[in-house]
Amino acid sequence: MKHVLLLITALTLPLTMVACSKQTEDAAQATVDSAQADAIEATENAAEATSDAAEATADAAQNAAIVAAGTAINAADAVGDAAASATAAAATATADAAAATEAAATEAAADASAAQ
Repeated sequence: MKHVLLLITALTLPLTMVACSKQTEDAAQATVDSAQADAIEATENAAEATSDAAEATADAAQNAAIVAAGTAINAADAVGDAAASATAAAATATADAAAATEAAATEAAADASAAQ
């Protein structure tokens, strides 16, 4: 009887090892499949994040261009306003000088007439 049990044990041991090896192989394949799925998902997420970042950068550049154009327009308007103010001030000063010259000439003429 001992020989029979020993023989049965000897014959079933390789089958047990094969079954264990198969389970290990299946577990390893499941791990590989899971890692592959994780890598694919991470790659897709990275691609989406890159696309989002590029879109945000383009929006920021467009906004910066709009602000720069607005600033240039405001600066041109300010220069135009300053030039108009300076021209008006120069015209006023010229008119005042002309009036003062006329008054001085009138006074000089009156003095000359009185001296005769």
